[in-house]
Amino acid sequence: MKRDDRPESGLSTVSRRAVLAGAAATLLPLPAIGPRRAQAAAKGKMVLTWHTAMAPRWLDPQEHDGTATPDNFLTALHDALIKNSGTTLYDHPALAERYEFAKDAKSATFWLREGIKFHNGEPVTPEDVKFSYENYRGALSATFKSKTEAVEIVDRRTIRFRFKEPFLDFLLLYGSGNVTGAGWIVPAKYYQQVGPDRFKRKPIGAGPYKLASQEAGVQLEFEAFEDYYKPVQIKYLTMKSVPEAATRLAMLERGEADLIYNVPGELIPRVKGNPKLMLAPVLSGSFWLELVGFEDPKSPFHDKRVRQAISLAVDRAAINEAESAGLGRNSGNWINNDVQYGLQWPEFEHNLDKARKLMKEAGHPDGFEVDWLTPLPAYYARGERLVSQLQAIGIRARLQVMERGVFLARTRTGKEQWPGVQIIMHGARIGGSWSNWYESFFKCGAHNAADRVCVKALDAKFARYQASADQAERKQLAEEIQRTILENYYLVPVFRHAFMNAIGPRIAAEKWQDVFPTITSGYAYPWEDIKLKG
Repeated sequence: MKRDDRPESGLSTVSRRAVLAGAAATLLPLPAIGPRRAQAAAKGKMVLTWHTAMAPRWLDPQEHDGTATPDNFLTALHDALIKNSGTTLYDHPALAERYEFAKDAKSATFWLREGIKFHNGEPVTPEDVKFSYENYRGALSATFKSKTEAVEIVDRRTIRFRFKEPFLDFLLLYGSGNVTGAGWIVPAKYYQQVGPDRFKRKPIGAGPYKLASQEAGVQLEFEAFEDYYKPVQIKYLTMKSVPEAATRLAMLERGEADLIYNVPGELIPRVKGNPKLMLAPVLSGSFWLELVGFEDPKSPFHDKRVRQAISLAVDRAAINEAESAGLGRNSGNWINNDVQYGLQWPEFEHNLDKARKLMKEAGHPDGFEVDWLTPLPAYYARGERLVSQLQAIGIRARLQVMERGVFLARTRTGKEQWPGVQIIMHGARIGGSWSNWYESFFKCGAHNAADRVCVKALDAKFARYQASADQAERKQLAEEIQRTILENYYLVPVFRHAFMNAIGPRIAAEKWQDVFPTITSGYAYPWEDIKLKG
């Protein structure tokens, strides 16, 4: 399989379906051309207000946590060999002008663009690609390491990945946003010189913007990188942490911000009623409940009837209406159905009478206490609604509020950090394949689940899925695993939300999709393409 970004090349862009089937390409080098340069200088300034505190580790792709959050920042500061962009799901050529995937799925070769640089003026080299891949320690790092035989530097612009066995999902994982940071390239010499902690304070990337300054957790100031291989339209980009939704909206109304994320349900009419503003209801991530330690016989969640009762108590339509103006989707699955092998599933029923009956049959006629229900920050209102809805069947929970960076760090810890009876409301938008969701949030020892979730029988089936090179068998196994999770309520889906954002009048946009074109994310990148009016 081949992918080329040069207009004069005779190669055609093959379909994503082909790579998922392990489609072939002859490894045939093509003549090099130089990078495209900006035709006009970037101008103006754009301010984004981010809806939580900002964790420094989100500036380091080596520590990618497998969720959508870091990509908002990485897509400004860094760049990848291939990535998702717009409607291109994973194979948009970026630092690599082209790549070829071997017919036997046992190697992938990338050719770097000529003349690409890091922000410190150093060239991006195959050595940097090799270092970034071999030293990556974030989400799915174990998968890449277990399947890779060697990373070979062929020449000054060419690098080849050789695999121990057919690695059909390599391109899908390597290039998909919200999945992994293994494909994002850091400068090897600088990273080794300063170390991970200093790199987070003064990161250097190869993306459209270089970091000018930062106030840790509060504000990031970026400046357009003149040597980026594509034109960057806006000279200065500021990202501010503004956790209070009403403050974010007020800043947009006063012209102090140009783009805001996460407009809560109660503020949506205010945006709609202002002719100067544009609402951006991006259909995005899924939300679901993790019933911590449901495998433990001592836990009330161990009884399937309790888990089913909780599902029946959740009024998904009411949550969707209140939180996303009804523009979300009650899809039924906790995995988005727009990824490879994502299973379509009927919408779950809301039935309090049936839920109360199941609670009584399970030995909890009066319900029980839940120490904490902890929602993904800053979706606290959704947590409050769930607390209220569960009270209808006697489950009495307290809402626990965390800062997002703390929450994401805690979800990577085991049951000892979530003692007693606990419910976690996760939310994620993961690209690529259903397997990325499973590996990140369900597999025993998963990056975002640790030992809180572990069903060994499903892990054994998942191992068969990973080892198989037969697409029909892989699809069957994927659907069997998802069906088992859903039928047993191991995780309880809530809904797929519309991520409600708002665009100010200075941004050039005829429709909201002009600012949010990337269908695998709720965020506004590619940043270099956004323009200001005039």
